[in-house]
Amino acid sequence: MKQDIEKLLEKYYDGDTTLAEEKQLRQFFQQETIPEHLLSHADQFRYFADARNEHPSAGFNARLAEKLSASEPGRVRSLTSWIMRIAASVTLLFLGFGAGRLYDQWRQSSHQLAANAQDEAPMQAMKKVLSFSEMPKTSASERIQAVQQSYELNKVDNDITQLLVNTLNFDANVNVRLAACEALARFENEPGVREALIQSLKIQTDPNVQLTLIDVLVAIKEKRAADEMKRLAHNQETLDIVRTKAQEGLNQLIGEHRSPS
Repeated sequence: MKQDIEKLLEKYYDGDTTLAEEKQLRQFFQQETIPEHLLSHADQFRYFADARNEHPSAGFNARLAEKLSASEPGRVRSLTSWIMRIAASVTLLFLGFGAGRLYDQWRQSSHQLAANAQDEAPMQAMKKVLSFSEMPKTSASERIQAVQQSYELNKVDNDITQLLVNTLNFDANVNVRLAACEALARFENEPGVREALIQSLKIQTDPNVQLTLIDVLVAIKEKRAADEMKRLAHNQETLDIVRTKAQEGLNQLIGEHRSPS
C-alpha cells in the first residue's frame, strides 16, 4: 500500500494520475494514521477532500437567493430616486426661470407706471399753457417754460408732439417758436415729427427760426428736406445768411458743393 501511494504521488505530481487515482489519494490521506514521511502531503489532499464535501446549506442558499433577488428593487429604487431628483431640479429650474420672467415683467410694468405717473403733471401743465385757447392769456416766458417741460418727460404722445408743432408754426413769439423747434429735435423718431419739421421750413419766414430748422434737419440727417433747402438757397428774397446756411445744409445732406447762384 505504501509503495502504491508513493507511486501514485509521483504520478500525481507528474500530472499523470486519473480521477480514480486522485480519489484514492484523498481517501488515503483521510486516514487518522499517516506514515510520517508522507505527512507533508496530507494537508493538501485533506483540503481537497474537505472542499469537495463542503456544500452550502439550504438555509444559506435561501438567504443568498433572497439577498440577490432583493438587490434589483434596490437598484430600481435608486434609479427612481435619481430620476425624481433630476425631475425636481428641472422643475425648480423652470419655476425659477418663470418667476424671473414674471418679476422682470412686473418690474418693467411698475417702472412704466411710475414713469407715466411722473410724466402726468408736466404733460397736463404743457397742454394747459400751450393750447390755442390759453395762448392769449399766457406770457412768452410761461410758454417757453411749458415747452421746456417736455425735457422732463420720459415718453411723449401724439398730443404733446402736435402741441409742440403748433407752437413752432403759430406762436406769435419767435423765442417760443425756437424753443419748440429745439424740443421737437429731441423727439425726431416720434411719428410725424420729421415731416412736421420739413413742412415748417416751408412756412417759416423768421430767419432765426429758418436757421434753427436747417441745423435740426441736418443734425437728424433728414434728406427729404433737401428740396426745401434748395428752394431757400435759390430764393433771392431770402436773407443771404439763410441762403448760405441752406446751401451748406444741402451740401451736407446730398453732397452737393455748388454755391448759391
